[in-house]
Formats: sequence, structure tokens, C-alpha cells
Amino acid sequence: MGLSQVGRRGRQLDEIAEALPQRTSALTRLFLTRTSVCVSVTEIGVLRSLVGGPRRITELAADERVTQPAITLLVNRLQQRGWVQRVGDPSDGRAVLVSLTSRGFAVFGQLRAEYRALLHEEMATLDDEEVSTLAEAVEILDRLVDRLDRRGS
Repeated sequence: MGLSQVGRRGRQLDEIAEALPQRTSALTRLFLTRTSVCVSVTEIGVLRSLVGGPRRITELAADERVTQPAITLLVNRLQQRGWVQRVGDPSDGRAVLVSLTSRGFAVFGQLRAEYRALLHEEMATLDDEEVSTLAEAVEILDRLVDRLDRRGS
């Protein structure tokens, strides 16, 4: 690889590294303005975490990169909406776990369906090559996320 190719590749990597978070944020903002459910990005993150099973407040705070008092307030809001419940931790009588209610599962399912519908409608206008390119990009991003996640562990 020549010096000009190395420089070009470096510039492309810089552009991609800057563009990916911006595009992700743009998609999230667009979705949040169009969803029928009044919900924040952090609330969606908590619901997504809880789909995998009950979690402690400290785990949710760490996952969402917010303080424990902030996640407690958020969980209180979600509980008032009937989307989550607090249950005793069977492995530690002093601890409390947060879990999704059936309503919480339904709301998360609705959010996922609305997000897919929003993107599907627009992606349906793409030609076959563009759809294949996006599918390949998702696979590449999955590998990148996996490597970054392993490196951070």
C-alpha cells in the first residue's frame, strides 16, 4: 500500500469514526419524534436491558452510564407507567431487582415494531445492491462492536 493510499485510508477511517455516532444519533432522534410511545433514549436502553431478565439498579446505572440516583428516578417513572416492577433478589435478601412487567414487554415490542416499520418503509425504496451493502455493513459493525466489547472487558 503506497503512502497516498495509507493517507486516504486514514482519512476514511477518521470520517467513518466521526460519522457513525452522528448517524446513529440522527436515526434515534428521528425515531423518537415519530414513535407513538413517549419515551427517552435512556428509557429504551433500560427496557432493552430488562428484556434479558431482571437487573439490579447498579447494573442498569452502569449500562446506561448514569448515576444510581438518576437511574432510580428513571425506574420510578417506568414503574409508575406499569412497565417495570421491583422484586426481591433471591440470592441477596437486601438487594432489589428490576424486571419488566407484561405491559413493559408489550411496550418494548411496540417500540421495536415501530422502529422496524420506520426503517423498512425507507429501505424498501433502495435498490437490491444498496440493501446488500447495508446488510454487509451491519455484519461488519457487529464484528467491530464485538471486538471493541472484548477489548474493553
